[in-house]
Amino acid sequence: MSEFKDKIPLGTGKVEYQYHPENGGISIGISGTFRSLYQVAVSMNGRELLAFVPVTGYGQGAVYPQPSVLTFIQSDEQMMWGRNCPVCGQYFRTKHISDVTCCPYCTVTVNSLAFISKDQRKYIRACHDAFSKAYTFKRSESLELEAVTDNNSAWHYSEEKLQVHFSCATEKCGVETDVLGVYAYCPRCGRTNSRKLFFEKIEAILKELEEVKNTITDRAKRSEVWERMTKQIVTDFEVLGNHLRVKLLLLPMTNNRRKELKELSFQMPLLADKSLQQWFDISLFRWIGNKEIPHKEMKQAEIGFVKLMLFKRNVLTHTAIVDEEYLEKSGDTTMRLGERMTIKSNEIKRFITNIGEMSLYLLDNLEFGMTEG
Repeated sequence: MSEFKDKIPLGTGKVEYQYHPENGGISIGISGTFRSLYQVAVSMNGRELLAFVPVTGYGQGAVYPQPSVLTFIQSDEQMMWGRNCPVCGQYFRTKHISDVTCCPYCTVTVNSLAFISKDQRKYIRACHDAFSKAYTFKRSESLELEAVTDNNSAWHYSEEKLQVHFSCATEKCGVETDVLGVYAYCPRCGRTNSRKLFFEKIEAILKELEEVKNTITDRAKRSEVWERMTKQIVTDFEVLGNHLRVKLLLLPMTNNRRKELKELSFQMPLLADKSLQQWFDISLFRWIGNKEIPHKEMKQAEIGFVKLMLFKRNVLTHTAIVDEEYLEKSGDTTMRLGERMTIKSNEIKRFITNIGEMSLYLLDNLEFGMTEG
């Protein structure tokens, strides 16, 4: 794939609306170099996009609304098209262009025509104008298939943004998509890419943990790694939870409940679990729904351990020094007042595994329990 900071080049194709004086008709031709394209039928006044029109083979006539004008949108060199969500306005690239499209960010799902990017709409208008001139002035008109994809400056690389290319892992889908951020939903089937990406992250953290154990002997340096992992794994879980929350916000609910759901903090999994169970019968610690899914309920001892580690993370995030509030709320008898908080290697490994289980329950309950349960 090209670097995201680079403008992804298009081909050099040309569209021509040819006037035929013998019968007063207008034919359409396309020539030049391009990877892929599709057609859009536009109303005669140029104001409405009427239909997606697949490109047909030689001698095969395309079926589309009449009267209308055919316009063309070519792909970039990676055979992808830019898109803007009609609701949230965010930009993405994808190979899915027909039927309905699910926004990878806000998950609104409507006719794919509504997602045609702002730059491509300019080109559609240019195609329509060329046809109008050919028809009005009875002469042939042409225009170059100018670069209309990835002109959006928000798509260009910056330290604050991360661009991710993913192929949908859902069987019989596999659509390729580029998004800003990390987690997103497939434009074709609406399934999240977070399951694969999150557990790849879990595996990477556990691999780093073993490498540190085997290569670093200095206790202080090892402790720094365990502390960083303790703080980071909860942040990672929070990012996942915020991503999956978008699906829940699509459900009918009162304004007060919607506000509560938006304010729900996945940095505090125990409180989040209580609310999710009350509102949606979804748990971070057990599977609810399809009994064929072989996940078991997390043991109370593990839930207690998660609670303890969350208290430890809170101390590390602030002063890193054990205070009276920590001792009172956590019930930890292994630490003393004023002592610097420490994390052991077996604790962080156990905590990461528990966060992985919680994430699995959340994903399965959302993706399977709410559709089949």
